[in-house]
Amino acid sequence: MLSHPFGVTWRKALVSLPRLVPDFVLQFTNPEGPQPVVFDLPSRGSHLIPVYVFIPPLHNSHHHRLQTQGAHLKDALQQHTRTPEHGDEHVKVPVLIDFHGGGFVLGSPQEQAPFCAQMCRESNAVVISVDYRLGPYAQYPAANYDAEDVLRAVIEPKTQAYKTLREGIREQLEKDGRKPFDLDEARIALSGFSSGGNLALNLALSVKDDPTIHKDWPSPIPWDFQNDIPVLLFYPSLDCRLLPHERPRPEGLPPPSGILERWAIEKELMPTYLPVDCRGHPRASPGLADLKPKRPGEQAGLHPKAKLWLLLPQYDTLHSQSIVWIQKVKDEGRMHDLTVEEVKGVVHGWTQFPDSWISEEERRLKAETFRKARCFVEAFWAPEVKGVAVDPGRKEGDAASASMSKTDPAVRDKSEPVTTC
Repeated sequence: MLSHPFGVTWRKALVSLPRLVPDFVLQFTNPEGPQPVVFDLPSRGSHLIPVYVFIPPLHNSHHHRLQTQGAHLKDALQQHTRTPEHGDEHVKVPVLIDFHGGGFVLGSPQEQAPFCAQMCRESNAVVISVDYRLGPYAQYPAANYDAEDVLRAVIEPKTQAYKTLREGIREQLEKDGRKPFDLDEARIALSGFSSGGNLALNLALSVKDDPTIHKDWPSPIPWDFQNDIPVLLFYPSLDCRLLPHERPRPEGLPPPSGILERWAIEKELMPTYLPVDCRGHPRASPGLADLKPKRPGEQAGLHPKAKLWLLLPQYDTLHSQSIVWIQKVKDEGRMHDLTVEEVKGVVHGWTQFPDSWISEEERRLKAETFRKARCFVEAFWAPEVKGVAVDPGRKEGDAASASMSKTDPAVRDKSEPVTTC
């Protein structure tokens, strides 16, 4: 940090203050739990990646017996996720890997705790929130490397991080007096918010002749991966060529104000992570990456098993680049793998604001958004109910439908059956 100009140093110190809040505060911000266990995963060289790991609670109301083919989605899902407390010593639990937002210069897994804990307890999954490297301490593509190494810790048995992750979970289970369970590396999902969405999408992309590393940069996920891979993109940063103050503002969004604008936090700090000459690289701006291979049979573009869910708040400077990317997805033949939810009347990041900061209507939309995200993931984690629609409970004339709508009617066929989950 001492090598950076004073203006960068004090701004970074300012935005790092929330990281000084001790983890026990999560008891108040995440009262329903579970609370995460925090430990480090070995990465490249001597680098360690802190991860916040949410373990499904002992008494999960969604633990059920094996269900028939016609069962409710939640019930059908549970035939894969029974707990050892029910007498099965070979339980395998699915894994969601989550990435916080913050423009690659601020943010932390602490702000993700309510979402991660909810996904953990309601989907009976292990959820890993990644404390990836940020600027100005680190520079692009450090966060990409951290994201890849955590994913490898879940799916690649030959890595040391694979063993460390499972040892950390097993130690916590033993401490709690619980029986061990296994992670199901065949059932994974990814989620990311804002810049975290950039990382989540990156994990599902393979780039040929990447200009950052001057060689092919494949996805860590094998091309012949067994199952579909849900990827939740909450208002993602897809095109980093413009800084926040340079982006077009949607009609109705007030001019920027507050500490970030007044003290030019993003304007001064964000270039310390992502240099100007790298902003257009496909790993820096994954919305610019090719989604289909240029040659038949080539392992490039969007992973063939990736299933994308994109959330668009109405009042967001990232909204327009997502609309451009949706058209790109359509043009490159992957629209059948993209679900889009547009939420009217809300701003960028509203899902991560404390409930006390937002209105009753915004809280309702936040809860509905998280429910839809969970249902999307669960639908792909339960292949025996593959025909179940991933858009739950949407009805004509419903108040929720008026606020949460598809950007493009081609996203999902209206004849598709609808269910709640």
